[in-house]
Amino acid sequence: MSTPATLTELFRSLGLSLTVRPVDDEDGAWACVLARPDGAIYEIDSVSFFDVDPDTGEEWIVEPTPSRVLSVLAGGEVEDDEGDGAADEADGSGPLAGDAAETAARAFLGDESYELLLRLDEEGIEELG
Repeated sequence: MSTPATLTELFRSLGLSLTVRPVDDEDGAWACVLARPDGAIYEIDSVSFFDVDPDTGEEWIVEPTPSRVLSVLAGGEVEDDEGDGAADEADGSGPLAGDAAETAARAFLGDESYELLLRLDEEGIEELG
């Protein structure tokens, strides 16, 4: 099997599924659950996604896609609600920040896939969707 060349291809190659729902008390925020074929899950309680016009810098809210959610995992952008840098255990019991978010994402995807995710995200190679 060839190495995935985009985040969407990586998502498909791992056999992941994505479930999203709007967060009731936050405009433009989504709760996202990634699931592996073996039943393991990775939950993001609340995240918002934005596109930016490169000419004007104008931002607008967009819906989650598999590639956008994977990009959040690559960026370690899953932070604790308190904003104090404290993180819960990487067992899905609560929000994660910094190194704990990376550790949880790496454990969920596996070392090789996580490293590929980081490379693809950094390169910004992606088709829509």
